[in-house]
Amino acid sequence: MRKPLTLIIVLLAVAIFISATNGESIVYVQNAGKGKGGVAEVYKQRCANCHREDGKGLETLQPPDFTDSKWQSENTDKAIAEGIRNGKGVMPPFKEVLSPSQVNSMVRYVRAFAPKAAKSAKK
Repeated sequence: MRKPLTLIIVLLAVAIFISATNGESIVYVQNAGKGKGGVAEVYKQRCANCHREDGKGLETLQPPDFTDSKWQSENTDKAIAEGIRNGKGVMPPFKEVLSPSQVNSMVRYVRAFAPKAAKSAKK
């Protein structure tokens, strides 16, 4: 009787430790594209340091300005998704972090930065 109880306690302790150390980032990634704020939270946690919350990008790193209608019209959804999955320049790849549907949600989130006139020019 003592061995099963000990095993349960050890497994429970491991589960609590794992959730305490990784839980926050796992929740953000799992909720990307789901419900209110899911993809926005992932963007804020993973992307905003370089791309800024307003999508204009940190000037010293020279990432694309998502609010630029020219950039929006020159980049297809497929190209943006590929950049998210595989990384580009100093941007790390997220193919091991985000599922395909989460990448698609992030593409839509990036598209939302476009000026009103550029939104209709999506390819």
